[in-house]
Amino acid sequence: MDDWTGAETRVERAHELYEQGRWPEAAAELRAAIEVNPYNASWYFNLGLTLEAMEDFPRACEAFREALELEPDDIETLNCLGVNLTRRQQYSEALECFERASRLNADYEPAYCNRIITYAEMGRHEQAETMFYLARQIKDECPLCYYNMGNSFYARKLYDQAIRCWKQSLRLDPNHPQANSRIAEAYWCKGDLRAARWHYQSELQRDDRDVDTLLDLGELLVEMNDLQAADAKFRKALDLSPDNACAYFCIGLLEIRRNRLSRAEQAFRRVLRLDADYPGAHAKLAWLMMRRGQVQTAGRHVIAELRRSGENPAMLEELGQVLLEGHLIRHANTVLRRLVELAPEDPYAQHNLAVSFFKMHRLDDGIRHCRKAIKLLPEYPTALYNLALAHLKRGQMPRARRYVARALSMAPRDENIRRLADRLNRYGFWAHLRQTLSHLHLPKW
Repeated sequence: MDDWTGAETRVERAHELYEQGRWPEAAAELRAAIEVNPYNASWYFNLGLTLEAMEDFPRACEAFREALELEPDDIETLNCLGVNLTRRQQYSEALECFERASRLNADYEPAYCNRIITYAEMGRHEQAETMFYLARQIKDECPLCYYNMGNSFYARKLYDQAIRCWKQSLRLDPNHPQANSRIAEAYWCKGDLRAARWHYQSELQRDDRDVDTLLDLGELLVEMNDLQAADAKFRKALDLSPDNACAYFCIGLLEIRRNRLSRAEQAFRRVLRLDADYPGAHAKLAWLMMRRGQVQTAGRHVIAELRRSGENPAMLEELGQVLLEGHLIRHANTVLRRLVELAPEDPYAQHNLAVSFFKMHRLDDGIRHCRKAIKLLPEYPTALYNLALAHLKRGQMPRARRYVARALSMAPRDENIRRLADRLNRYGFWAHLRQTLSHLHLPKW
C-alpha cells in the first residue's frame, strides 16, 4: 500500500472514529493523512470539525484557516471559522467570515443565522434582530435561528421572549441541544423554580450524561432546599466526570449549606488540586478559615483569590465580606474601594464600602457612600438603617428619625430597625421633657 492510499484509508478511519465520539483518535488519523498530502482542503476542514467537537477552538480555527488557504471561497469553511472565532470572542474576524460568505452566496442562511449570536455576544442586539429577520426570509423555520435569538433576549433580561424563542426551537427540533436547559435558566431568573426544574429534567431525558445540566439542576435543587436530591445530582456528575472541579465546588457549597464545614473544606481543597486557578475556591476556604479563627491562613487564601480574580466584582464583594466578618477592616476597605471602582453603580458595593468606613470610625466617608447606595437603590432598608445609626452618632436626631422611618416602612418586621426606631422615639421623648422642664418657672421655697 503506497502512502497516498494509506492516507485515504486513514481519513476513512477518522470518519468512523468521529462518528463513535473518539475525537482525539480521529484527529490523530487526520493529521497523519495531512502529513502525506497537505493539499487536500477537505481533510483540514474535517480536522477543524473534529477539534471543534473536542472544544479545542484555537486549533479548530487554525485547521479551518488552512482549508481556506487551499479553497478561499468555500462558504462552509468560512461559516465554521466564523462560529469558532465567535466562541473565542474574536467577533470582528467572525463577522468578516460571515459577511464574506454572504457575498459569495446571498442565500446562504447560516451566514445570517450565526451572526445573530455574534452580535448578541457583542451586545449589539438590534443587529442581532436584523440578522434574525434576514435569515427567516431565506429559511423561515430554522431552530438554530430561534435558539440564537433567544440568547439575545436572555442577555437583555427579556425572559418571556427568550422562552418563546427556545420553545419554538423545540417545536421545530424536539431534540435541539440545550434548548430545555436555556428555558430552565430563564424560568429560574423569573423565580419559577418548579418550571425550571421540569425543563432541566427534560434536558436530562434527552441526554442523561450531560454533566453541565446535572450541575445546574443540582444548584437549582439547593435553592429549592431539596439538598438530598441536589447531592444525588452532584454525585452523578462526578461519576460521569471524576475530575470535574466544578462538581466538587458545588458539593463544597452544599456542605456549607448543611453546616458540615470540614467536608466543605475537603471539597474546596480538592477543587484546587484539580484546578489551581478555579475562581472562588480560595475565597470559600478563606471564609472557612476565618470561621475557625485561623486569620493568617484565611489571609493567605484572600491574597491567592485576589491574584486570580482581583478584577471580578462578585469575587471582590465576597472577599470584602470575609474580611469584614474577620474584623480585618482596613484590608476589607481596600478590597471594597477597588470593587466600587469597578462597579460604581452597584448599590450593594457602595453600602459595603460604607460599612467598612463606619467600622473605621470615618463617619463622613461612610455617610457619603451610604447615600450613594440609597440613590442607586431607594428601597434599601439596611442602608437606611446604617445611615440612621451614623446620624444618631453625630447627634443629628431629626435626620436619624427620617431615615429609620423610611427603613421601617420598607421592613416593618425587622427587629434591628424596630429597636432603633424605639430608641430614637425614647430619646425624643426625654429630650422634649428636658426642654420643657428647662422653661418651667418653679416656685421658690
